This record gives sequence, structure tokens and C-alpha cells, in this order.
Amino acid sequence: MHIEAERHRAPFISLTPLIDVVFILLVFFMLATRFGQFNDLPVNVQPADSSTEQQDQWLVVEVKADGALMLNGVSFTPAAIADRLERKSQKVWVTVSPDATLQQALRAVDDIKAAGARDVQLELLP
Repeated sequence: MHIEAERHRAPFISLTPLIDVVFILLVFFMLATRFGQFNDLPVNVQPADSSTEQQDQWLVVEVKADGALMLNGVSFTPAAIADRLERKSQKVWVTVSPDATLQQALRAVDDIKAAGARDVQLELLP
């Protein structure tokens, strides 16, 4: 009678249950996560043909296509807007070139409001 010793085989580990669990966790975290809250930026947009007295009481800032800001034909950086405001409660009229991006326009409005302007109006040029 010949009896052989039992061979020890390497255990077979299936990765399918592990992949299923990882996938379920991924779906759970994707559905349960809130991807930040977007803060609203109040922007008052006036049509370009509106007849308002903007030159008398408003400081007019132009946003050019390259993102440059112009005040009375003089270019300045957004960081220098606080120096350009005559008084902190001044009203500012921002005109945006048709070639400028929305990001450039909103950055200019944000910098002007951070400098202390009381009222900021945004005008999109045709």
C-alpha cells in the first residue's frame, strides 16, 4: 500500500470581491461628497445702450482683451485699484471689451469691490 503525503497547494485568492468592494466605496463617496459651495457674486449688468449718467459720478474702468485695466487712457494693474479710487465709497463703472473673458471681467469687479468701492456696475460692450 502506497500512501502519498498530501500536497500543500498555494491558496487561490480571487480579486473580484475586492474590486467590487472598492467600486461600491467609490460610488458611495462620490454620491455622499459635497464638492464645495459656490458663493454668488452679485453683478449688475446694464445693456451697452443704456442712457445713464455714468461719466459724472462714476469712475469708468475698462477691461481690455488682454486683461489690462484702463482708467482715463492709463493702464494699471488690479493690485493698484485701491490707489486709483478717490474715495472708498466711490461708484465704479466697469466696461468690458468684447474680446475679454468672463474671468478677467469678474476678477476686475472682485478687485474693485475688495478695494472698497460701494457700487460696481458691469457693462458688456458689443
